[in-house]
Amino acid sequence: MLRLVRAFLRAGIVEQHGGFAASLTGTPQGRVASPLLANIYLSVLDEYFATIQQRDMTPAWRRQHRRRRRLPNYRLVRFADDFVVLVHGKRSDAEALRNEISELLARELKMTLSAEKTLVTHIDDGFVFLGFRTQRLRGDGRRVVLTIPSKQALAGVMHKIKQATGTSTVSLGLGQLLRLINPILRGWAAYFRYGASKKTFAYVGWYAWWRVIYWIRRKHPHLTWKQIRWRYYGVDRIAADGMTLYNPAKMRVGRYRYRGTKIATPFNIDEVDPAGARFRRTSHDDVAFLGQVSELVG
Repeated sequence: MLRLVRAFLRAGIVEQHGGFAASLTGTPQGRVASPLLANIYLSVLDEYFATIQQRDMTPAWRRQHRRRRRLPNYRLVRFADDFVVLVHGKRSDAEALRNEISELLARELKMTLSAEKTLVTHIDDGFVFLGFRTQRLRGDGRRVVLTIPSKQALAGVMHKIKQATGTSTVSLGLGQLLRLINPILRGWAAYFRYGASKKTFAYVGWYAWWRVIYWIRRKHPHLTWKQIRWRYYGVDRIAADGMTLYNPAKMRVGRYRYRGTKIATPFNIDEVDPAGARFRRTSHDDVAFLGQVSELVG
């Protein structure tokens, strides 16, 4: 494991235009080694909550007993260095738990919680975690908890689309533009498909479609709006070089199904699914794109 971590730290960085930068010390934030090191270092926090969960809140009758005694129940959800603690209790219980976590991190890991990013909020007000906003709302006479893409995540993908369709890319062909935009739309929709994201997908698709229409208008100023409508208006009419502008609204949404240790990886695929049905064969719109990536890396 130490040799693997050392290899990550010394691997260097492949720059956007094909250059290579050596990395002798440190690691870039957000790169492959950052979540690995965070998972290793913050395992103390996982073990602390797992011990409490096993001792005081498992099985279900213990949680019911704690509720009758007006004691809080809570659960830790962590991803790399970002985590949220769900508390069934009062605000004072959540604040006391935050102070307990702060003391644990300071004592065991010599770390401090960020006062700006550490928030105590109610589920009715909602919270943002990993790009998703989780909030309890009233609908059809009942209260439901919805998980939707956050405003920050929506603004981020719209900014990427706006940059890709800006005036600096007018010199590109339509096929090259679709090769830039389609991976952005498809990847963003694939990440946020586990939630109530259908309306958001439709909005992003509408925004991307109009941005490409205005891009075509700038690239071909001699075309009238009537000619542009005749050529490109329609869900699947913006196409070039065998590629069509991806519509995120076509992404099928669902709810995340808890599978525990039954999530297939290359290490347990024989136990989970011997036929390998859980793995999808993915491909890109343009085969030449893979060649360009291979040349860039090479």
